[in-house]
Amino acid sequence: MRFSLRPLVLLLLLGATVASAAEMPAATEPTPVTVEYYYRIKWGSAEEFKRLYAKNHAPLLDEMKKLGFVRSVRADEPFTHMAGGPRWDLRITISFRDAAAAISDPDWDKRWEEAKARLYADREAFDAEEQARFALLEEHWDVVVNEVHPK
Repeated sequence: MRFSLRPLVLLLLLGATVASAAEMPAATEPTPVTVEYYYRIKWGSAEEFKRLYAKNHAPLLDEMKKLGFVRSVRADEPFTHMAGGPRWDLRITISFRDAAAAISDPDWDKRWEEAKARLYADREAFDAEEQARFALLEEHWDVVVNEVHPK
């Protein structure tokens, strides 16, 4: 009768792996960061701004979502009109993977440029349309927001 140590060694290794995994602290999930981008658009130009945004900027955000830098993107318009000072016409809310992705990840910059090159072969046309889109703005501002749960 031949006895093999192989199954016993594998069983011991599996037990040691499970035991060490139980002792290890759980990996922390990155804390998402949400930024709201507000756009006050020149009167009568909202549809053109949204068209250019959908054509040139939204596809880049979709690429960053596929790469895991962005968790979600949402666009909102106010239902009612607001006074001039606080008025905004379009709000884009982006939930980023973490603070680095939202603010200063060098890999984001690299991947953004790669996506831009891949999606927009005619960079001159792309740049001209982006310049035209920003020319339609009266004002633009960003707000980093935190979700709160009042008790």
